[in-house]
Amino acid sequence: MSDDLSRQLAEYDRAVDIAGSTYPDMSGDERGARELAARQLALHAPSNRMSPACQGCDGGPWPCPAVQGAITYADPRYN
Repeated sequence: MSDDLSRQLAEYDRAVDIAGSTYPDMSGDERGARELAARQLALHAPSNRMSPACQGCDGGPWPCPAVQGAITYADPRYN
């Protein structure tokens, strides 16, 4: 597995964890952003960990633009 793919999968896993978490004083906007990111991450999940294809893009290259956007969107530094 290439270093680039390992990094992309680690970023994806981190985004999935963040998108699925909440905290008591979370704003409605942040909650909505995380829910949207979680849906996109689930829809465009990698097909496998060794040579992933995008399940939401009919086997297109992974990570697709939807995943890249959702990874950014889930990150609290951008919300």
